[in-house]
Amino acid sequence: MTDYQYTPTKPKVGKSRVSIWIALIGIVVLLVWASFAKIDQVTRAKANVIASDRTQQIQAVEGGVLKELLVAEGDDVKKEQLLVILEEERAQASVANSATKVAALEAKLARLNAEIFNSPLVFPDSVQKYPEYVINQKQLYNRRREAINQDVASLEKMLVLARKELRMNEPLLEKGDISQVDVIKLRRQVADIEAEITNKRNKYFEEAQTEKTSAEEELQAEREKFRDVSQVLEEKKLFAPTDGKVNNINITTIGGVVQPGEVIMEILPTSSDLIVEAKVSPVDIANVIEGQEATVKLDAYDYSIFGAMNGEVVYISPDTLMEKTPNGEQPYYRVQIRILGAEFSDKSDEIVIKPGMTASVDIKARERTVLSYLTKPITKTLAEGLGEK
Repeated sequence: MTDYQYTPTKPKVGKSRVSIWIALIGIVVLLVWASFAKIDQVTRAKANVIASDRTQQIQAVEGGVLKELLVAEGDDVKKEQLLVILEEERAQASVANSATKVAALEAKLARLNAEIFNSPLVFPDSVQKYPEYVINQKQLYNRRREAINQDVASLEKMLVLARKELRMNEPLLEKGDISQVDVIKLRRQVADIEAEITNKRNKYFEEAQTEKTSAEEELQAEREKFRDVSQVLEEKKLFAPTDGKVNNINITTIGGVVQPGEVIMEILPTSSDLIVEAKVSPVDIANVIEGQEATVKLDAYDYSIFGAMNGEVVYISPDTLMEKTPNGEQPYYRVQIRILGAEFSDKSDEIVIKPGMTASVDIKARERTVLSYLTKPITKTLAEGLGEK
């Protein structure tokens, strides 16, 4: 029988210790890295692309009848481009009627000023287009001047005779051939004629001044009316307020009635800066402030292929707004992000950004360490657990 001999052996711990130390060192290095390495904490939200100038509504202030529609939905238009023409005949007639009244009153005032200041009769350029008013006022001016001159000339002849008679009788008074009463009567006659001449002239100027005051009041009122009807005529032609794209044409029937203030169409601005308007939940709004950087990814273009746009938060609504959803009304804050630049790929020529496009937004709120991010669920659970009674 073979004898069994026990030989004790030492455990091979060298490799195990090395593995443990490597693992420990790796954990320590990982913890140190996680304590210092930082990642961006972002707030995500859905958004829409809008123009900074907002959608422009084309309205007919006074209303009217649609005469011409010069654009179609989807057309690109330039600022001041004619879009719509409403029926103008009535407005044109009102403008023409008011313009003739203004010209008639201006011609009348020119004549009255010439009479009052005894100056040559000169008509303004605006009246020269109405020769009938010029002729009428010239004729009236000449008739009135001729009438006053004839009246004064007749009185002046009487005055010459009265003065002559007075001069002839004054020596007779000294001789006693006539009484003093007779001389006084002659002197009174001379004074009466002089007064009548003065009164005749004063009456002429007073009548002209009174007529001028009345004409000035009428002219002021008529000019205001002319401005009003001219404005109405101008509003019969509707122009594009900005460069943009035609959208939502509500009235297309030629001859159809347009109600006062009715929106005929909308213009989506294209020349203004693009703004992305996001709806941020009240839960996340504390991490969003103006001036923060943001990344905008258009839903219409795959981010992994086309890239994204850079932006900056420029506006946060002061209070929550309500949005209707299948789950009822939900509160949100309106956050606007101005597009600063794009990091598109070589396919950027294929990208056309339009108002109304949907997008997702990542707003860079703040930086956090990797360790705080990983331990957040634990610390939150402990904080809530320790707070319970």
